[in-house]
Amino acid sequence: MQERCTKCYSFKFKENFQHKNINMSSLIKKSQNLQKSAEEIVRKTDIVKMLSTLGKVDFVGSYALKLLYRPDIDVFVTSQNCSKTRAIKLTKEFLDKDIFQTIGFANGHDFKLPNNLDGYYWELIYIVDGIKWKFDVWYTAVTDIKSIRNTKVVQAKLKENPSATQKILELKHKLYNGVTYREGMNGFKIYEKILGKI
Repeated sequence: MQERCTKCYSFKFKENFQHKNINMSSLIKKSQNLQKSAEEIVRKTDIVKMLSTLGKVDFVGSYALKLLYRPDIDVFVTSQNCSKTRAIKLTKEFLDKDIFQTIGFANGHDFKLPNNLDGYYWELIYIVDGIKWKFDVWYTAVTDIKSIRNTKVVQAKLKENPSATQKILELKHKLYNGVTYREGMNGFKIYEKILGKI
């Protein structure tokens, strides 16, 4: 059951995306299904069109690499004209459109964010078929973004070594704890474990 908080425009929702034993063929199928769902969500939410009003849009990480294991989509928006005014305007548009279940906003220009990026951040939650999908969106004037560079490097390495896809998904499955990855690992650390230095 969903409980609505009308003040903060958010819901409490039990996520049913759980870690289970799975064979390799099922693991690949699961990732393919997640990718298909993610692409449909990107289309339905019109997120690219909305973010493009701010600057250049780049998807990074698992969605961009077609290596999804969990329902999470990472996006960077870069612009020399990055501003709080434009970020707040888009936040209001997100609220008015009533597309996302939860809209979280953080000011990383005036206050330090965990990744130290100078800019603004949104956590956008979209629920479909009982699965809670999360968009992590960063908006910044910084032009040299490590995640964008690393995504391109991994894409090139996967093109040279397509069989690494299975090994990466297998390691993600092994390390996943139901929320994130164990042993201090993240997506790019997992890619390095299989593909070598990025």
